[in-house]
Amino acid sequence: MRRKLRVSLALGAASAALALTACGAGADVGGVGVACSITMPDTKTTVNVLSYNSPSTDPFTNAVASGCTTGTLTVNAPATDFAGQNQRATQSMSGTNPSYDLIEVYGTVYPLYAEHGWIDALDEQIAERGDELGLDDVDPVLMEQLQFDGQQFGIPTFWGTIIFVYRQDIFDDLGLDVPTTYAEMIAASETITTETGMVNPLALPFNSAGDVSTAYNQVLGSLGGDWFKDGEATPTLDTPESVAALDALRSTYLAMNQQATSWSSPEVITQLQTGQAAMSMLFAGRVSALLDADQTDLSESFGFAVPPSVITGGTPATSLSVDGFAIASNTEVDKDLMFDLLSVATGADAAAEAAGATIPARNSQAENANLAFEPAARAVLESERPNGLPHLPYMADVYAGMAPILAQVVNGTLSSADGAAALQAAAVAAIAAAGYTP
Repeated sequence: MRRKLRVSLALGAASAALALTACGAGADVGGVGVACSITMPDTKTTVNVLSYNSPSTDPFTNAVASGCTTGTLTVNAPATDFAGQNQRATQSMSGTNPSYDLIEVYGTVYPLYAEHGWIDALDEQIAERGDELGLDDVDPVLMEQLQFDGQQFGIPTFWGTIIFVYRQDIFDDLGLDVPTTYAEMIAASETITTETGMVNPLALPFNSAGDVSTAYNQVLGSLGGDWFKDGEATPTLDTPESVAALDALRSTYLAMNQQATSWSSPEVITQLQTGQAAMSMLFAGRVSALLDADQTDLSESFGFAVPPSVITGGTPATSLSVDGFAIASNTEVDKDLMFDLLSVATGADAAAEAAGATIPARNSQAENANLAFEPAARAVLESERPNGLPHLPYMADVYAGMAPILAQVVNGTLSSADGAAALQAAAVAAIAAAGYTP
């Protein structure tokens, strides 16, 4: 007899982006609860912020777009999706007529911006004002994630590692342990199907437009593989570790619904919210919607843990992502004012506003938020290999070229061996096209 599964239909999973409205109530009255106590410019000044819209990024953007628009200062933050942000940033920062002044940055793009001199090194300002900004409350590991060539080019706002998400109530009912390997994860999925009738308990974001590249980074790192030879622009994507990583992606895909190559995080979260799935691996900054009783009747049913390793003895199959803000080098706005605004956008008040949706980079606000998923992410962050992407200026180009090949391996069009060779060739071509040589 199959156990009767408690399935409840949830409210819509999509969260509306916070409105970036301006407030003219004065410099000490902050939008969305954030004070903007900075020295205002003597003449009318406009600052444009480039940041993709999401529940994680919006509170930090709102801190300056709403809180600092007053009197002589206007701060604009036009709506931008994630896919379009890098293109807009490159166009603005590489030209002589900048469109944006304060730039949201993350792992695959900031090394490119720093290497080209498109964003300012902040070490001098941090040395002068670090105590005032309270940067000792930001984990040094996160600060390092926005460094390039020994210099600090951004200040972190929030972070996340990929964590394991599961229906704790189902695991408890069936006496299942949290899996420590991919084999155990797939076995748990089969048990849940047998015992409850849930058709596809395992749901991972394998979107062929990009999420599958993150999945590849997870499994490659777990198996001890690397993207490049240390210190060289030489890819190492045709190694035995890479072939094994591709095997892992293929076998995991076969344990899921075959529509998984169209799933990104929102689709997976919807499946978890509506009881169609019982396990996933997601960036910690994306899972707050699972705990929202207004979005799902299962909000008290989820558990969070360190992800399984691909094989016994491997490191967790995870990825580390850190977002932050940087100052565009070609901005025509006074740099002292820009650093003031950077400080507001990355400050403690903004972190407190964001703590309900993501893990802020500031430890005090993260601890005060008491987020259910933060301990699992913290354990990964402090582990042997949190597995951030290499800090290389051509990483974004290489990363972009991976997804189509990985999708073919996942759906069985390419063998793992042929896929590894294709990944290597694509990476070599991307590096050459970006103007770099081994």
